[in-house]
Formats: sequence, structure tokens, C-alpha cells
Amino acid sequence: MAAMNSHDSELIERYFQGDADARRQLLARVREDPDLKSHLRHQIRVHRLLKHSVHAKTGENFVAGVVQEIQRRKPSKRSWRWQMSVLAASCCVIFAIFAVTLNWHQEPSAVGSISKLAGTEPHLMPGQSIDAGSFYLSTGYAELSLTNGVVLLLESPARLEFEGANRVLLTEGALVAKVPPEAIGFAVDTPSSNIVDLGTEFGVAVDGTGASQVHVLEGEVKVKTPNATEYENLYQNDARAFDIDRQVEVIESLPNRFMRTLPGRRYQDPHYLHWNFDDFNGRFGCEGPGINGQCFPAKPRTLSGSDGAPDVVSGAFDDAVYFDGTNQWLSTAFPGIGGSKPRTVAFWVKVPQDFEPHQGFGILSWGLADKLSAWQISINPLEVSGPLGRIRIGTNEAEIVGTTDLRDNRWHHVAIVLFGGDKADLSTHVLMYIDGKLERSFDKSIARVFTDLDHPKSKPLMMGRNIAFSDLSNTEKVNRFFRGAVDEVFIFDTALTQKDIVKLMRTNSISHKKR
Repeated sequence: MAAMNSHDSELIERYFQGDADARRQLLARVREDPDLKSHLRHQIRVHRLLKHSVHAKTGENFVAGVVQEIQRRKPSKRSWRWQMSVLAASCCVIFAIFAVTLNWHQEPSAVGSISKLAGTEPHLMPGQSIDAGSFYLSTGYAELSLTNGVVLLLESPARLEFEGANRVLLTEGALVAKVPPEAIGFAVDTPSSNIVDLGTEFGVAVDGTGASQVHVLEGEVKVKTPNATEYENLYQNDARAFDIDRQVEVIESLPNRFMRTLPGRRYQDPHYLHWNFDDFNGRFGCEGPGINGQCFPAKPRTLSGSDGAPDVVSGAFDDAVYFDGTNQWLSTAFPGIGGSKPRTVAFWVKVPQDFEPHQGFGILSWGLADKLSAWQISINPLEVSGPLGRIRIGTNEAEIVGTTDLRDNRWHHVAIVLFGGDKADLSTHVLMYIDGKLERSFDKSIARVFTDLDHPKSKPLMMGRNIAFSDLSNTEKVNRFFRGAVDEVFIFDTALTQKDIVKLMRTNSISHKKR
């Protein structure tokens, strides 16, 4: 192992003194120098050992005895170098004893626990303890509850280093910190910035270069670059960008880039509607326990008012329906789930490879065709909203667009989950799943969810047609239909978990037993 240069030695010394700038520089150095990484690992072990020895009574007595013995002996018979060797050897014995003691007895220092998860790896579980040190989230979202009351919501991939419950180093990914009054002073460090809470909710994002952004969602924080001595105070809707060269830029506040809540536990026995499209007798029957005690069959409709049904084709499970994209849809009397109440819509869809953008409207929809008053799931038909051919959930003039291109003539399982609640927002309270996996969004609108069911022009659930039309005689007949196959439509009155969704995808049912 090569010897350290004086600069690296100074960095390590400053690191142990709590210097945030030294921490950032060391992080960059160890990435490019394996020998320095080994040196640092050794120094950390010794540093922890020394801290522990301060409280080890036996060790203190042993070393004190050795020192007294050295002082008692006459210098004429023993050289100073020999005396130091005896002391060093004695300390090594003590360090070995301490190392064994640490391995046997020292418990990790818990800083909090996992409270909620969405779309994560199976080795993470709610209730799992989080210890000081490294934490890595490779997929999905995780909510951590720290011992000081701070709640962190992480978006993968996220890499953190907890120094304790009051300070965390974020080197990759995004987090939102919700800090109660008793935890004011909670700090987040990044390779390019230092953030200290002053009683607030704020978001931090770090990219692959170490550059970071800070967005104040509520309240107040103070920020600076690691080398600066003065902090700048930021308030709600303020945002700053920090590059790795310690330059600071005022940027637009974008609170919608951060997930701010995760769903709670679903109802243990949810109500739902289910259309499997396996039997047609002038209409497609509705399965399941119903919602509010009712189930609603789906009736075929055309623009001429005839009962021309969509074609029945082979589906993901038995039969499915195929909409022609020009003149067919299914109508129901189900008014939909209104307001900001929780809901899950799940179904299988097959989109043709020669699919035209204007044929993406209205796989399923209900509500009022007015601003922010609808609930409509489509294959994105508008480039202004995001990439074409991706799943899209819209409320009329606000939407979330996914990233998976579904135009491959294959069956894909889709699930859209709204958590619900008084402050339910399209940008923070909706998750999308494609084939059981959490779907990353290309873009998210900031818009409160309130699906209007009470307006006289509000429309009940339909499949295959957009709700934005006035009547059947309307001359605007293009761009209002969906072309493709749909199977096994479920609507639940609760926010399903990913585990529920995967089970539904694989078995076409969910368990209703208490968990």
C-alpha cells in the first residue's frame, strides 16, 4: 500500500474534525484512488477504536499501568525508543482486545426505520431498522421515519450516508425532508451543497456528477457551498442549483419533480368492479362485490346509436375486446370514484404497432370534461404532453405521462393508483405500474385531484372513448376513440400496493384475507 501524500493526510484529519468540505473532497478522491480508500478505511477503524477506548475502564487502567512502569524504570538501562516500543506494543494488545469487544458487543446505532415502500426490492420491508452508515435504494420509493421525528421520502436510485438522525450525506438521487419543529437544524450535505433546515419541508436532488438542487416546498432553509462560510436563507418556492465547482444559480422552483407522499395500508377487503369480457349477451357482465353495493354491466355503443359490439379476441386471460378506434365504445352506469378519494384502475392493454397518435384517447374515463375535473387513462396522443405511445393519466389540462412505449402489439398490464386525501395532487399522489413494475414518469403536472361527479354534464365510466364530447350528433368525431385490445378491467375503491398489483397481474385476483 503506497504512502499517503500530505494533502490526503490533511483531508483525512479535517474529515475527522467534521469538515464538510473535506468530506466532499475525500469522496471524490477515493473514487479515483483505491489506495487512499484503503488508507481511509483503516483510519476510520482506528478512529472508532480510540473513541471506544475512552470509555473502556479496563483499557485505561492497563495503559496507565504500562506508563507508570516505564516512568519507574531508570533511563540509563532502557532507551526512550525501547520505552515507546513497549507502550506501542501494549496499546496494540489493548486495541486487539477492543476490536474483539466491538465485534462481540457493540450494537449498531439506529437512526430510524422504514415506514412505507413502493416499487422497491424485496429485501426492504416496512418496520425495518435503519442504522447509522450507508443506505442505498436501488428501485422505487421509500419513506424513512428518523428517531428525531424527521420523515425522508427517497426516490431511487438514492445513496445516503447517515452520520446520525440529525445529519445525512446524499451523494445520489432525490429526497424530500419533512422536519418537525423539535428537529430544526436537521442537515443534508451533498458533494456540492450544505442545507440546514429551519423548520420546513424541502427537496434535494443530486445527479451523477455531484451537482445538486434544493427546492423549498414549505417554510425555510439555509444553504451554502461546502467551502463558503456564509449561508443564504431560502423560503417557500425558492430554489438553487449548485455545481461541483461550487457555483450557485437561482433556478425555477419545481416542486412537482419530487414525490412527497406514499400510500398507506389499503382496505383489507376492498370493493371493486371487474369486467372480464369472457361472456357477451348483448352486454358484458360485471363481476366482483361491486362498489357501494352495485355492479354495472358494460353495454356496446356506436355513433349511430346501434349496438355494434367491439370484436372479441384472445386476451391475457381468456377473451378480450378490441376497439376499432373510430366508432365503438362501451358505456356503463358507474358514476366513477369522485373527489380526491383513493382508487386503483388496472387492466391489460394491447396497442398495435401501426397505432396512430389520435387513436390513443380514452381507454377508460369518467367525470366532467372540464379543467381538472376528469379521470381519464389513455395512450398519450399529444407530443406537447410527452413522448407518444406511453401511458397517460389525465384530469383535463393536467396529466402524468410514463416512459414505456406500449406500441408493440403485446399485452401489457397497467395499474394507476391514486392515494387519495384532502391534499391529493396529481404530481405527488399517483403511482403508475407497467407489468407490475413502477413506471417512471416523463413529466408530471402540479394539479389537485378532484374528479367531479355531481355536475349535470359529468359522464359515467366508458371504455374506448374520450369523455370530451357534448352529444352523439356532434360533428367533431375524430380523435375521440381508442384503437386496441383491452382485457380484465378492475376498478378498486382503495390504493392497492405493488404486492397487490403483481398478484392481480399474475392470477387475475387479489387476496382479501387480513394480512
